[in-house]
Amino acid sequence: MKLKAIIFAMSLSSLFGIEAQFQGDSLKGSLGDIISFDWVIQHPEDATLRFSELDLDGTGIEVLDKELTRIPGGSRLHFDTAIYDSVGIYSFPSSIVYAQDSNGLDSLFLRGPDLEITSVLSPSDTTFRDIKGIHKIRTPLNLLYLVLFIALLLLGYLIYFLLKRRKKAGVSRQQQKIIVPPEEAHVIALRALETLKRSKYLRFEQWKEFYSELTRILKQYYENRFLVDALEQTTSEFLITMNSMVEFDDQMILDTQSLFEKADLIKFAKASSDELESGRALTLAIELVNRSKVQSNQGDKT
Repeated sequence: MKLKAIIFAMSLSSLFGIEAQFQGDSLKGSLGDIISFDWVIQHPEDATLRFSELDLDGTGIEVLDKELTRIPGGSRLHFDTAIYDSVGIYSFPSSIVYAQDSNGLDSLFLRGPDLEITSVLSPSDTTFRDIKGIHKIRTPLNLLYLVLFIALLLLGYLIYFLLKRRKKAGVSRQQQKIIVPPEEAHVIALRALETLKRSKYLRFEQWKEFYSELTRILKQYYENRFLVDALEQTTSEFLITMNSMVEFDDQMILDTQSLFEKADLIKFAKASSDELESGRALTLAIELVNRSKVQSNQGDKT
């Protein structure tokens, strides 16, 4: 029997008036049940909505239907979901909605709900029963033939292993092992940024690809330099991490926030850019690397 519908709201307001209200029936169900919920987004009539991509990999959640419809005063974003893996709590991924109208671009964070999946077993299915006795099955296989077959397999594997080891030893005597010391984080990052500067993205005005590669290089640098999971975090999550670490000063956090938020608008909201603005972003990324790189005792000239 379907549980009595409940409605709860998570209202988030931005500086320009866009707000969203979460609505859902019971967020509990069994394996395979359809769990539906909506976001009612209030925005100006002339606004155009865009949404960031949902990353469902590894969540165990399947989206059966997704529909965006216009309603008086805004839009309704509807989801039909189901879970087939196992019982437990599943967190629906959060997303960002971007609204573009005559007043400019606005964005709002939509926090995903937690879906609870319970067992589909009835009380009779969980009753303990007596263990049945062992049932013997006769086979026509002769035990002697089986032992000989296993012995031949072991002999063949031993011959193969000895020949492979002898060949490997001969090659190792002819070649010397070269050990290449690992490069420092800023060396890798600066080389990648220089490659990006000479890439086709700026020449052919491929702004989305340019900013995607730029933020990936900078996050990889932070990950190698400060040992944080920057690549696995969203912009807002990584800014929280930066604010919690003494290694980042206020100016570095502000510059990183400005660069990443501009990149998000271009990657997810399809905002426009130009060669001058993109060049400034590249220069800022290089300054962030040089500002935070490890300084050697003799001075780093890289």
